[in-house]
Amino acid sequence: MNHVSTTELVDQLEQENTNYLEVLSKDALSVELARYPNPEAKTAHKTDELYFIISGSGMVHVEDERYAVDEGDVVYVEQGTEHDFFDIEDEITALVVFASAEDSVLGQGL
Repeated sequence: MNHVSTTELVDQLEQENTNYLEVLSKDALSVELARYPNPEAKTAHKTDELYFIISGSGMVHVEDERYAVDEGDVVYVEQGTEHDFFDIEDEITALVVFASAEDSVLGQGL
């Protein structure tokens, strides 16, 4: 088992002055800490994605749907789906889980 504090991860993200930080990469699963707005993040991915909003608020579009997001919210995005955060009121920091579709159970129950 590994343990990491999200507070420490956010501090590291700020110290490195970057928009994302890899937290874990193992087989078909990877986890990143990401900050939005992030101009590099506007592409559909080859994996399912789960965003847990640690802090901040704004809007997210997933395909043709638009949702308000705030601290504590979870957003699920299927593989290959267009998505982006916009109208960001407070900078969004999110823990992002990427999982290969073949092995993924991320979308079940959301």
